[in-house]
Amino acid sequence: MKKTLFFILSALISFNAFSQKLLLSWSQRNIENYTEEMYDDAQRLTSSELLQKNIDDESWSGVFLTQNASINNYSNDTAYWRGLADQLTNRKETKLTGTSRLIIWDRIITGDIIFEGKGLLYENDLFTVAGRANQILQDLSKKNFGYVTINSTENDLQELKNKWVSFLSNNIVEEYQPIEYPNAEIHEICSLSAVHAFIVSLQDNPAKDRITKNCLKNVYNLDKMPKDKGSSAIYCDPDTYTFINLAMLFGDKKIDKKKDAAWWLKFWNENHNNLHWNDELGFYEVKK
Repeated sequence: MKKTLFFILSALISFNAFSQKLLLSWSQRNIENYTEEMYDDAQRLTSSELLQKNIDDESWSGVFLTQNASINNYSNDTAYWRGLADQLTNRKETKLTGTSRLIIWDRIITGDIIFEGKGLLYENDLFTVAGRANQILQDLSKKNFGYVTINSTENDLQELKNKWVSFLSNNIVEEYQPIEYPNAEIHEICSLSAVHAFIVSLQDNPAKDRITKNCLKNVYNLDKMPKDKGSSAIYCDPDTYTFINLAMLFGDKKIDKKKDAAWWLKFWNENHNNLHWNDELGFYEVKK
């Protein structure tokens, strides 16, 4: 494994909004079915219309436009913020379409999203109204009182809503403190959910195969993966990034070819309850 590749993978930088990160590369051009006309239409929505849009969104492009229009036009509208807070107990779930290069670890595990090795990473579950509302509130306020995940219960959501309501009433509310991973190469990929998502993403998937083939054809004019392992075309395969990430997370100096998709799945099934982060070394170990 080349040292320069680890450097590139370490280039995880903050996006211009809150609690979301860029993993390697991403731009608005990566959003499927996203047009300038759609952008302009979203910017003209009233706060009431935008709140309803957040409930109705069924595509990643729609979710992004709601988030974008909120930041651009309602950053100081506390009435809008309160409307979003009211949506924090709305557990309505939509299987979003057009999720290319959207990264939500739990949704990769469930198969709702295909991991492409790069993209825009969110901690909130944007497949739910509550998750989208929480994301926008975090973007607008630059505050974090916790995340809405696929496992959030009614009680969890009510507690989160109470915190936002208290904050919007000018009370001091203690912010959420994320888990730390000392000496990690890339902090944002170190959660056990991320590890699980990587292992799930390695398994055979026709959708992943199509992504690889389309990239080879559109970028390199190739019909299949080249035999030359030094070719940059290998990065059309999302597994290239995933194997590197897993090697990094478990302290491997180079990729062990014996650790294929089946090996990693067996390893996870047998050891996921016994994985512990080594603060000094900066990777996971199995401790029973």
